[in-house]
Amino acid sequence: MSPTEELVKARDLVKIYRLEGVEVHALRGVAFDIRCGEFVSIMGPSGSGKSTLMHIIGCLDRPTSGSVLIDGQETKELTDNELAAIRNKKIGFVFQTFNLLPRMSALKNVELPLIYAGFGLGERARRAKETLEAVGLGERINHRPSQLSGGQQQRVAIARALVNDPSLILADEPTGNLDSKSGAEVMSILEGLHDQGRTIILVTHELYVAEHAQRIIRILDGEIVSDEWVENCRSLGRR
Repeated sequence: MSPTEELVKARDLVKIYRLEGVEVHALRGVAFDIRCGEFVSIMGPSGSGKSTLMHIIGCLDRPTSGSVLIDGQETKELTDNELAAIRNKKIGFVFQTFNLLPRMSALKNVELPLIYAGFGLGERARRAKETLEAVGLGERINHRPSQLSGGQQQRVAIARALVNDPSLILADEPTGNLDSKSGAEVMSILEGLHDQGRTIILVTHELYVAEHAQRIIRILDGEIVSDEWVENCRSLGRR
């Protein structure tokens, strides 16, 4: 895909949860496009609907109505197995809580998406090692999560997100559990990935984190209230 083509197309997304007989409207007709190579922040307070939106874009949840196209593919009518295939091949996830398996080394954690993709043992190890080296953890590949700092664990999670060479990286509050220094290091890695041409969607409630992106989509009470380019954005990526 060229940098001008749309990688994500969201149209009239509605998500309604039913909790103890009460309807909760998490999303109310959300619509936007994200082009290949963009770095976009989705920003809003707790309960605004931003994480629900990310889960739908990431094929982890389905909308009540509306549609999402990922890389030109409509996801609404796909089976669970087909959605899992899109997650494995096209989307890399980075979560606030890292979501690493505690008994596995950094190398084995990064290999996991490659196992699901059907790669052989040697190729898995090679690609996982190269990706960990790319995020500055070449000397920590055999360490378990408990032997790593929070910032190092998040770098392992970023390597795991990258190892399948996805079209899209989704980062949900990636600095939320980190101190300021580690958080800045993680944002620097994401900026570097964007400079390489990666498409990144970052979910955050912090303005200083959101401003690393080229563009900020603000969401409140399940609706988009603004969608603006960032003046003097911290990221060096393309405008």
